[in-house]
Amino acid sequence: MNLEDLLKELQALIDKYSADDAEPTDEDAARMAELTKSINEIRAQQTATAQTRAATVAAARAAIENGTARRVDAVPLARSANVVGAGNAYDVTDYDAAATRAWVKDVAERAGVQLVEGYALTDAERAAQNHAMEQRAAFNHTTSNTDSVIPVELQNEIISLIDNTAVLWGDMPKQNFPHQFEIIRHKSIDAGDAAQTDEGAAPTDDEKNTFDTLKFEGVEIKKSLKMSRRMAVQSVASFQSYLVSEIAARLSVGCNAHAHARLDNESYGMEKTNKIQTSTANALTKADLAGLLSKLYTYGLSTPKGAIIYANNNVIWNYIAMLEDANGRSYFVDEKNADPSVEGHIFGKLVKRDDSIADGVIIAGYPDLFKGNVFDGPDVMPYIASDGTQNRCFDGYELIDCGLAVPKSFAQLTVKTA
Repeated sequence: MNLEDLLKELQALIDKYSADDAEPTDEDAARMAELTKSINEIRAQQTATAQTRAATVAAARAAIENGTARRVDAVPLARSANVVGAGNAYDVTDYDAAATRAWVKDVAERAGVQLVEGYALTDAERAAQNHAMEQRAAFNHTTSNTDSVIPVELQNEIISLIDNTAVLWGDMPKQNFPHQFEIIRHKSIDAGDAAQTDEGAAPTDDEKNTFDTLKFEGVEIKKSLKMSRRMAVQSVASFQSYLVSEIAARLSVGCNAHAHARLDNESYGMEKTNKIQTSTANALTKADLAGLLSKLYTYGLSTPKGAIIYANNNVIWNYIAMLEDANGRSYFVDEKNADPSVEGHIFGKLVKRDDSIADGVIIAGYPDLFKGNVFDGPDVMPYIASDGTQNRCFDGYELIDCGLAVPKSFAQLTVKTA
C-alpha cells in the first residue's frame, strides 16, 4: 500500500471510535499502531531522499561555479560533481559562447574600452575561461605549440572574412603546420610523358621530370587599427563585431599583398617565361588572352577550382569586358555568383576582381596549385597608444607563407603602354 492508502485506512479507524469516545478493540488498536509505524517509515524515507537530492544539486552547482564539473553534455551533473544521488541534472551552459565573452571582456579591459556590461566575469564565463586555459595547457604540453589566445570561434570567423576579401589568398588551399617545412615543386616533364603502347608492352620511354623543393619559413603580417577614447563605449556584442570585422579587413590586405608578392617572386612564384605582354600598346585582343591561358600547365595534378582570371576593376571593364567577336558580341559574360569578387566569365573561366593587382595587368592560373600555410594566428593584441592621443589600439597578427607547387600553373599578361 502507498502512503495515501495507509492514511485513509488510519483515518477511517480514528473516525470509527471518535463519535462516542469508545475504546478501540485490541484488534483495531494493533492495526492503528501498525499503520502509524508504516506511515512514519515512509515519511522518513521521503525526507532522506529530498535531502540527498538537495545536496546533489547544491554540489553540482558548486562544481559548475568553480570549474570542476566535467564539460560532457551526456554526463549527469550529479556524476560530474562526484556526488551519488537521485535525479539527473545536466550542465547546459554554452561554454564556447561564455569563453568568447570572457575573452572580449579581457581584451576590452586591457585596451581601456568601456563596455556597457562592464568587465566582471560571470560564474559561467570564469569557468569557461579556466577550462579553455586548461585545454590549451594540455595541448601545448603534448605538441610544444604556442597557446591560442583568441577563441577558436572568433579565429574561424576572422579567417572566413579574410578569405572572402583577400581574393587570391582566399582561393588557395591552406594548411596549419606550426613549424617550417618544404613542399615539392613539379617544374616540368622533360621527356617520356604517358603515351599509347601495344597490349602488354612496356612504356616506350621513361618519364623524366624536374622537381625541386620550396621552403616555407613564414612571414609576419601585422596590421593595426585604432579607435578614439570617445568611440570606446560599446556593448560586448558590438565590440566583438568591431574587432572581428576590422582586424579581418586589415589582415586581408596584408595576406593578399603577400600572396601576389610570392606569385611574382622568381623562387616562389610563376616561371619567368610565363610573363608576357600584349601584341599592341594600350589594347587587349582575343589572341592575347588566349595566349595567356595557353601558358598554364598542371602536370596532371588535381585542380577542382579550375583556372581563374584575376584583374582589378579598371582592367576587367575597360579591357576584358570589351573583347568582342566579328559580329560585335562580347566574349565576356557579366554573371555574378555567391562569391562577391566574381565579375563574370570569359572563355569558360571565372573573372575575379582583385584590387591588389596593378593597372594593366591580368593574371590567370590554378589556385589549387598555389599552396599556403598559416603558422600562427590570426591574433589580436590590445594596448593604449603611448603618444598622448588616448587612442585604443589593436594589432592584428598572422604568420603565413605560400608558393606555387607548379611554377607554370600561373601566368601574367601586361598591357603594353608603348
